[in-house]
Amino acid sequence: MPVRLPSPLSRRGFLGLGAGVGAAVLLGACGDSGSPSAASSSGASAAAAPVTVRTCVYAKNHASSPLYWQKFAPRGYTIEVTPVTSATQIQDALEGGQLDFGLLGPYSTVIAASDRKLTSKIVSMTARNGVALIGAKGKVEKVADLRGKKIGVPPPGIQVLILNDLLDSAGLVLGKDVQGIPLAYADHVAALERGDIDAYIGTEPLCTQSVISGKGVRLAEATKTPVGNFNTANWASAKILTERPDVVREVVKMQKAAAEYLSPGGRNDRANWKELLVTQFGYTEPVYEAVLENVGAEWRFDDARAREVVGAGKMLLKQGGIKVEPDYESLFAREYWDL
Repeated sequence: MPVRLPSPLSRRGFLGLGAGVGAAVLLGACGDSGSPSAASSSGASAAAAPVTVRTCVYAKNHASSPLYWQKFAPRGYTIEVTPVTSATQIQDALEGGQLDFGLLGPYSTVIAASDRKLTSKIVSMTARNGVALIGAKGKVEKVADLRGKKIGVPPPGIQVLILNDLLDSAGLVLGKDVQGIPLAYADHVAALERGDIDAYIGTEPLCTQSVISGKGVRLAEATKTPVGNFNTANWASAKILTERPDVVREVVKMQKAAAEYLSPGGRNDRANWKELLVTQFGYTEPVYEAVLENVGAEWRFDDARAREVVGAGKMLLKQGGIKVEPDYESLFAREYWDL
């Protein structure tokens, strides 16, 4: 049965996504897709016929560059952005044809590909970093300090994959040397502050709340696994890849422009990020200032990123998440990687 998605974001819908703050500002900043500046931003000629592109974002998440695609869209393009809650929801919608593009990491995708159930492919990057291993300040400041401690463990995903790999590197085993406490992402910060746990592995911007409160520190080892600082890539559905390669190329150009808007040359533009995280999403200024150390927008997918996808697959195989590695090359649409 096809996955059912909520309606694409309208101005009112984005108000809910952004905690009631400034929807008109962001959507207004994204511009009129029929304006000369929008058409020239992607370097494309006017579309021959109207084009609707269906993509998605998570609520109040740093990986939100698709919200800016409309700003850089060619004339005649309309970007429909749907709020989603899980990678599985995105993956199913791509495979079922309800989305043209979606942001996904190398966890559920590699698992699906190992079962030969994935037809969508990577056309660009979306975001880097965003995963953080947080330890109680003065108590857990490196992975080895986790011995005999309690750690908040989220539902299965790339975070758990990273955690197990880091523990293994330190000669530790989750459930034996380290007590895992199952916790939803939203419960991590409060559990650390109460002392119920000594550490957690989670997602930004939530993790930064522990840092600015003075209760937690980011453990530097979090990006020292084979998956590196990979956050999410931009995946295209098989249907759009087959039927509209011209649209795929334009979308990659939009993602390039959006990523350069937020993180030009790989360095975060503080004013543009403040507009997104503070004005739109309602995060406090201290959170915004600190989280920029651990997030960023990206567009270019290359051989180094491909090796991180392979790295995730090898971690999954070692940890029993898959029985056989997938055909990694089947996940890549390399013709869109270098514009």
